[in-house]
Amino acid sequence: MLKHIFFSMNVSEENEWIDFVTSLKVKNKPIDILVNNAGIWLGKEINNVTFEEYQKLISINLTGVFLGIKHLTPSLIEAGEKTKFGSSVINLSSVAGLVGSQLDPLYSMTKGGITTFTKSMAIYFGKKKYPIRINQVHPGIIETDMGKQVAEARINQNPKMTKEESYSSGIMQTPLGRLGTVQEVANTILFLSSDESSFMTGSSLVVDGGLTAQ
Repeated sequence: MLKHIFFSMNVSEENEWIDFVTSLKVKNKPIDILVNNAGIWLGKEINNVTFEEYQKLISINLTGVFLGIKHLTPSLIEAGEKTKFGSSVINLSSVAGLVGSQLDPLYSMTKGGITTFTKSMAIYFGKKKYPIRINQVHPGIIETDMGKQVAEARINQNPKMTKEESYSSGIMQTPLGRLGTVQEVANTILFLSSDESSFMTGSSLVVDGGLTAQ
C-alpha cells in the first residue's frame, strides 16, 4: 500500500524548505522526484500591479523553484545514485514561458525564467556528474482554477466581453478545439518522472492542444 506524507508549506520561505528536508531525514524518506508545481497568476494590467503583488508573484513562481532545487538536490543525488537512470526534477513552466502572454506579461516573465533556468540546470547537473535529470512542462489553457482566472482576466481587460465569449476565446486559440485537462498534464509529468524519459534532460514538453504551433 502506498503511503502519503503531507507537509504544508509556503514555497517562497526558505526556512520552511529547511524544515521539510529535516522532516524527511527524521522519517528516513528518500526523494528521487521533485515536481515544482506551485504558481500563481495575476492577470492585471501592468500599471495596476502593486509592488507587493509583483513580489508575491516572483517569490512563488521563481523563488519557490530555486529553493526546492537548492534544498532537495543533496537528497536527489543520494537517491539517484541508487537507481539506473537517476532522480528526476520536473518544473512547471507554461506556454507563457515560450511566447508572450497577452493578458499577463509578468506571468510570462516568471515562466520564461523557469524555461531557461531548467535548461541551465540540466547543463549544471550534467557537468557536475550529478545523477539528476531536469525537464519541464509547458501547459496551455487547462480546465483549472487558474484557467478560470485567465478567463476572468480576459473579461476584466475587455469589459464588453461575456463569460461565454471569454471561455470560447480560449478554445478558439487552441487548434484541438477544447481546453486541456489536469490529467493530461499529470500524464506528461509522470512520463518525465519515469525511466521512460531516461535520455531526456533540459527538455520541454508542450501540452497545449497546438496553441503555440500557430
